[in-house]
Amino acid sequence: MNKTHFVLGGDLKKSLTEGYTLDFKKIFKDAFAITRSNYMPLIIACIFTVAIVSVIFTLNFEAFLGLSETKQLIVNLIFSSFVVTPLVTGLHMMGINHAVGLKSRSIDLFIYFNIILKLALASLIMNIIILASNVALTEVLGNIGQNLSYIVMIYFNVVFSMVYPLIAEKKFTPALSIKLSFKLINKNLLQFTLLFVFLTLLAVISILPSGLGLFLFVPFYFNVMGIVYRQICGVGVVATEIVKKDDDSDNDDSNNGSNDDDKHDAGFEA
Repeated sequence: MNKTHFVLGGDLKKSLTEGYTLDFKKIFKDAFAITRSNYMPLIIACIFTVAIVSVIFTLNFEAFLGLSETKQLIVNLIFSSFVVTPLVTGLHMMGINHAVGLKSRSIDLFIYFNIILKLALASLIMNIIILASNVALTEVLGNIGQNLSYIVMIYFNVVFSMVYPLIAEKKFTPALSIKLSFKLINKNLLQFTLLFVFLTLLAVISILPSGLGLFLFVPFYFNVMGIVYRQICGVGVVATEIVKKDDDSDNDDSNNGSNDDDKHDAGFEA
């Protein structure tokens, strides 16, 4: 068995130094095709995510309401970091796997609980940055600052959108992933802003038919982000080749030096 490591898609260092361009038409076209061929595993994983979050929130709703505002904020941060973040990371990684031609299973949603501490730490850092920025703007500029804080919150959510995949796929530390995501997206902030505007419009449209459109939009969204990640960062893939030889063909080969009867089975994994 031979294993070859290589990268599909873009180059992280090149994207950081030279920049990149997003072709929206091609990204959306590819995402639609990928969503059609990988729909069921991803939509089931999305439903699992919503169900898990809803059940936990419902069971603890009354206790949550009895807490002070500060304690509610702390509980929200903990819940988001240790429950929601690993699940969302699983969805992102399913989209990335689809973007490089790999299949996924719905159970892949739970794979990244094994790096829950890294993911939770990254989530806490990002939430603290966003919260601190909002508080600072409100304290300094009053009502105007409060309105600006919504724009700042959207901005940070955009520039931090690659943090979890960088931790899960590249195995980077939380601090480095936050730094790289910030630099990568600011390298072409205008196109990323347009991308999220288009996705937001699609999300709004998908809600209109009694929310049924979300069953198409949500898997499509994660596949879009998977393609974008592949194009900007590249995805590390391991090609595994298994070589099998017949005993009879080995004997023949020893006589004539031919190895035409060798059988090769190749597989790929992220």
